[in-house]
Amino acid sequence: MSSDVAGISVSGLLAAQRALSTTGHNIANASTPGYSRQRVVMEPRQPQIFGNGAVGTGVNVTSINRVYNEFLVNEVRDATSKNKYLDSTHRFTSQVDNMLADPEAGLSPAISGFFDAVNGVANDPSSTASRQVLLSAAQNLSDRFGFLNDRFEALRQSSNKDIDSTVGDINETAKAIADINKAIVRASEIAQKPANDLLDQRDLLVQKLAEKINVHVTVQEDGRMNVFVGNGQTLVIGDIASKLEAVPNEHDPTKREIVFVGSSGRSVITQFLTGGELGGIAKFRKDVLDPAQNELGRIAIGIATTFNRQHHLGMDLNNKLGGDFFNEVDKSSPQIMPSLKNKGDLELGMTITDSNKLTTSDYELTYFQGKYELLRLEDGKVVSSFKDLPHKIDADGFEIHINKGTKVMDNDRFLIQPTRRAADKFGLAISSVADIAAATPIRAEADIDNLGDAKISVTQITNTDNPAFKSAAGQLSPPYVVRFVDDSHFQILDNSGKPVKVRLAAVADDPEIDLNKKPGATPAVPASDTGDRAIPAKPPQHEKKDKEARADQLGMVAGPIAYDKTNGVEVFPTAGGIDRGFQLKIKGDPKAGDMFRIEFNTDGTSDNTNAVALASLQSKPTLMDGTSDYAQTYGQLVSRVGSKTHELDVNQKAQKLLLDRAIAEREETSGVNLDEEAADMVKYQKLYQANAQVIAAMNRSFQVLMDAFRR
Repeated sequence: MSSDVAGISVSGLLAAQRALSTTGHNIANASTPGYSRQRVVMEPRQPQIFGNGAVGTGVNVTSINRVYNEFLVNEVRDATSKNKYLDSTHRFTSQVDNMLADPEAGLSPAISGFFDAVNGVANDPSSTASRQVLLSAAQNLSDRFGFLNDRFEALRQSSNKDIDSTVGDINETAKAIADINKAIVRASEIAQKPANDLLDQRDLLVQKLAEKINVHVTVQEDGRMNVFVGNGQTLVIGDIASKLEAVPNEHDPTKREIVFVGSSGRSVITQFLTGGELGGIAKFRKDVLDPAQNELGRIAIGIATTFNRQHHLGMDLNNKLGGDFFNEVDKSSPQIMPSLKNKGDLELGMTITDSNKLTTSDYELTYFQGKYELLRLEDGKVVSSFKDLPHKIDADGFEIHINKGTKVMDNDRFLIQPTRRAADKFGLAISSVADIAAATPIRAEADIDNLGDAKISVTQITNTDNPAFKSAAGQLSPPYVVRFVDDSHFQILDNSGKPVKVRLAAVADDPEIDLNKKPGATPAVPASDTGDRAIPAKPPQHEKKDKEARADQLGMVAGPIAYDKTNGVEVFPTAGGIDRGFQLKIKGDPKAGDMFRIEFNTDGTSDNTNAVALASLQSKPTLMDGTSDYAQTYGQLVSRVGSKTHELDVNQKAQKLLLDRAIAEREETSGVNLDEEAADMVKYQKLYQANAQVIAAMNRSFQVLMDAFRR
C-alpha cells in the first residue's frame, strides 16, 4: 500500500513541478514578441483493477499545449501586411507631396515669376534691365525643373535601395522559416509532442515576412509550413526556400523589378505584390512617382514648345527673327527603349507632334505576326495597331519612326517614355538679352498723304518659316503696298520687282474697275533699297490685255479685292490663297488712292507685340487637349498627389487601428496574463506541497509499522 501511495504522490509532485515550470516559463516570456502562453494538460493514470473496484494510481502530464488561435494569428498577419503596405506607400508619397506643394520649392512660384518677367519686358521692351530679369527668371524656371526632377530621381534611387534591402530581408527570413520547419519536424518526432516554442518562433518569422511582402501559408500534415507570395509562387516549401531577386527592368535600367527564382525558372512578380513594404514601394512607383515625373515632363515640353513657337514669330534687338528661347526638349527628351530580350535589331525614335495631346503615360510597343500594337500602360488600352513605321499617333501627340536597323521579330517589345526626361533636359537656349524676340517682325503703316481714315494693323504672325521671311536681317521678301483703287476695292502690290505669279481671276474682267482712277496726284510707291524700279504715280491707259500686262508689270499679288466698309477686311491670306505667314487687317473708311506699306519692322526696339503674345501664353489652355494652362496643369498634379497622400494617411491610420485591435485580440487569447499566472503559481505550489505532505504522512505510517515489527 505504501508503494501505491508513494507512486501516486510522486506523480502528483512531478505534475505540480511541471505545471510550476510551465507557469514560470510563461512569466519569463511575458514580454517575448510572438510568444503564446502554454498550459499543462494532465490526466489520471490507468487505475489498478481489484475485486472490490478500481484503485487510482496517480496523474500523468500528457502534453504542454500552446493557447493558440489560428484565425487570430492570420488576422494579425494580414493586418500587418496591409499596414506596412500603406505605411510604405504613404511615406514615399508624402515626400512627393511636400516637394510639389512647397510654396517656395515647387514649380508654381517659378512659373509665376517667369511670366511676371515676360510682362516686364512687354511693359518696357527696350529696357536691358527688364530683359535681364527675364533671362534670370527663365534660368530660375529651368533650375526649378532640374531640382524637381533630381528629387524624383533621388526618390527613385531611394526606392530601389529599399527594394534591394527588403528583398535581402525576405530571402533571409524565408531561409530561417525553412530551417525552423526542419527543426520543428525533428523535435516533434523525438518528443512525439508539438514543439511549442519553435512554432511560436515560426509564426513570428512569418509575421516578419508579411511586413515585407504579402504572404499566404498552409501547414502540411507533418507540421511543415509552406509560404506563398505574389500570385502563388512558393517561397518556402517544407525545408526548402526559394529566392527573390531585385533586377533592372528589361527596358529601363533605373527601374527595379522583383523576380521570383524557383525550381521551374524565373518570373517577374512585381505587378502581383499587393502587401507589405515591397508592395507599397511598387505601388508608389507605379501610381505616384512615374505619373508625377511624367507630368512634370509634359509641363516642361508644353512650356518649351509653345513658348519657342511664339518666340519664333518675333524679332530680336538685332533685327533677326526669334530663335529657340528654351531647349527643344520635345526633340531631345522622348525615348524608346528596346527590351533586352528582343531578337531584332530595330532602334526606334519618336517625335512629339502635338504637346497639347500628350498624356502622362508610358507605352509599350509590341510586334507580332506582321503588326505593331501600341499599349498605353496608364489604362491598359490599345491605342493603335499598324503594320509599318513611321506611324503617327494623333490622339496622343507623337510619331514613332525607325532610327536604325532593318529587322524586327515576333514578340519584340519597346518601352516608350514620351515625357519622362523632359524636365531634366529643360534649359535656356539663349544667353543674351538682345536675343529676346519681343517685337513683331512686320510693320504696317498708312501713307501720310492718305485721304481716308482707314487704319491697318498686324493681327497675327503665323509662320516665320514662310519664304517671305527668308531674307537678310531687317528685310521682308518682298515688302508690299496695299493701294485702294476706289473706296470699295484695293490692290496688293509687290514692291520688290519680283512679281508673284499667283493672282486673282482676270483683273480687267470688271468694267467698273479703273486701275488709273485716282483723284488728284497719287504718290509713287517708293523703290526698294535693292534698286528695283518705282511704281509710276499714274500708269497710262491700256486696253484689256494691256491692263493684265500692266498688272504683271506692277507685280500685282492680287487683283482688285472688294473692301467691306462695315467690318473691314483681312489682307492676308488673300481670297486667292496667298499666305505670307502674317495676317493684317484694314478697318475704317478709305479713299481712292490711299496706300498702306507692309515691311520688315527694322529697329522696332520699342515694339512689344510679340512680348505681349508671349505673356498671354500663361493663361492659354495649351495642355491636356486644350483644357488647361501650365499653372493649372501643375496645380492638378499637386492636387492629385495631395489627395492621394491624404487618402493614404486616412487609410493607414484606419489600418493601424485594425492591426492594434487584431493584436489585442490575439494577446487576449494567447498572451501571458501575469495576474492569472501568479494565481496558477500559487495553485500549483499548494498542489506540490499537498503531494509532499502525502509522502510525509506515508513515511510516518511506514515508520510506525516498522517500529511494531521491531518490538
